[in-house]
Amino acid sequence: MEKLEKNSPQGPEPDTSGPRRSWLAIVKDTAAGARKAALELVLPPVCRLCNDSVAEDQDFCRTCDTALRFSETAMRTACRYCGLPRSVTVNPTSRTGGEEIAREEFSSGIDSNESTDADARCQECQTQQHHFDEVIALWSYRDRVTDAVVAAKYVHNAPLADALGRRLGDRVAAAVSDHPPDMVTFVPSHLSRQLTRGGNAIVTIAQRVAAPLRCPCRRLLRTSRRIAKQAWLDDQMRQKNVHGAFLVRKSYASPRSPQIANRHILVVDDVLTTGATANEVARVLKIGGASRITLAVVARAVRGR
Repeated sequence: MEKLEKNSPQGPEPDTSGPRRSWLAIVKDTAAGARKAALELVLPPVCRLCNDSVAEDQDFCRTCDTALRFSETAMRTACRYCGLPRSVTVNPTSRTGGEEIAREEFSSGIDSNESTDADARCQECQTQQHHFDEVIALWSYRDRVTDAVVAAKYVHNAPLADALGRRLGDRVAAAVSDHPPDMVTFVPSHLSRQLTRGGNAIVTIAQRVAAPLRCPCRRLLRTSRRIAKQAWLDDQMRQKNVHGAFLVRKSYASPRSPQIANRHILVVDDVLTTGATANEVARVLKIGGASRITLAVVARAVRGR
């Protein structure tokens, strides 16, 4: 029997020229997986709001998630110019006037006296002038939503702010798919307030909103002075409190200074109540050259009958 020659053809050899992971990358991934497993063993996933146990891929427990989302359907059909549900027509934004509307009324859908045209202005908008062009609100500011928004202001609740930002980001991405913004910014707070809260959670929320939009999140504004807490003031005082309190940030030393001229800017905030702060921010940005301002908020405060 003849021996096969050393160089006789044996068929094509397997291709081993493709990319190979380095041993360092493998070690890093293994360590990261082990660390994650250890953390889940010691610190199992919990609801961002109530700390009850949840599955690994969940932000909120079933109870909190249901409570947070009860107004979601109504808010999706809200007036696009002010964010108010169309079922609410009497004194909806007054800080001191009117009673908080009942859950049944809020969930009842569009009021029969209101136009169902998505582009039509609601009754409230017909008597108000806004510098912002559109409002996208995720939920109504009440009950567990209020708890979540207030808690997310503080740095030790950063995971909650992250979760709220991702929820709002998904909502915004769907709403502006046909007119996407050029950049995302946020309503700034004074340094003294940031120190009190341990940070500036609205930055986290804004960054999470910007992610699915694939546009930059930039710090376009700064405060010019301390601002009294709006919750303590009536409607007229709120407007006076924020007038002239915001400025567009400029950098004369860096060519990377944000340019907002003729841009569509998405402004992120946690809650919209009377609209005094949002209106002032939009006014300042438009003076700076912005062509369109869309406001995105986690919650819209609604006052009713």
